[in-house]
Amino acid sequence: MKTAVLIAFLACIVIVIAQDKPRVGEDGRPLLNKPRVDMCKTRKYHEKYGKHHYFLSWREPWNKFEDWDWFNGRNFCRERCMDLVSFEDPQEYRHFAKLMHKDNVSSIFTSGRKCNFQNKGCDASHLQPININGWFWADGNKRIPATNIPSRLTFWSRKGDASKPQPDNFAGLKAGKLDVKDKSGLTVEGLQEFYDEACLAVLNNKYNDGIQWHDVPCYFRSRIICEDSDLQMARVKKEKGVDVTIPLTAPTEK
Repeated sequence: MKTAVLIAFLACIVIVIAQDKPRVGEDGRPLLNKPRVDMCKTRKYHEKYGKHHYFLSWREPWNKFEDWDWFNGRNFCRERCMDLVSFEDPQEYRHFAKLMHKDNVSSIFTSGRKCNFQNKGCDASHLQPININGWFWADGNKRIPATNIPSRLTFWSRKGDASKPQPDNFAGLKAGKLDVKDKSGLTVEGLQEFYDEACLAVLNNKYNDGIQWHDVPCYFRSRIICEDSDLQMARVKKEKGVDVTIPLTAPTEK
């Protein structure tokens, strides 16, 4: 028991040392980390689907017991020229849903995000209402189909905490709006940003609904799947002149 605790503690130390210090923007908010060439070259992966490599956190010895919030999960992936997985292809989603079932993984974060930011164009008319038309895959900003119309490209659950179809922003609406002078902590709708269910997670039968998509607060803790990011690999090729398309490391055994 003591040995297991020590190993987990040392793993946390390694992770903290390996990641860059958080970058902060002019508004005081954290910025996403840049890709690191050394980590991009030697990034580990556990699955290859199509042309992309995928890192499954629960299958990696140093990370198998770790959970991330959405933002730090993205940073972990981006440093390795990856990003949280984007399920733009229904067959891709079904492939990894089967792996979640096989490995008994309770949840994973995706790059799915709701455009709820102030001063970022999220108030545009074509995105209204944002809980229907404002969802997108953060790696590439490709829009997710409207959530109120059935689509072969989406797998939103039919129920959540309030037994309503997802996404329902249960926590955000429950927390309600704040009438304050400083609007920095509010969404474009005036809701409390911390509680707003603006991130897309895949939950494994939490509501007896199978393995389905759910909107969750971005502070929600979850396992992650990182997917090769064409954007970040192209960025490294352009800025550093290094092709990191193919990792130098062999796939990690299951």
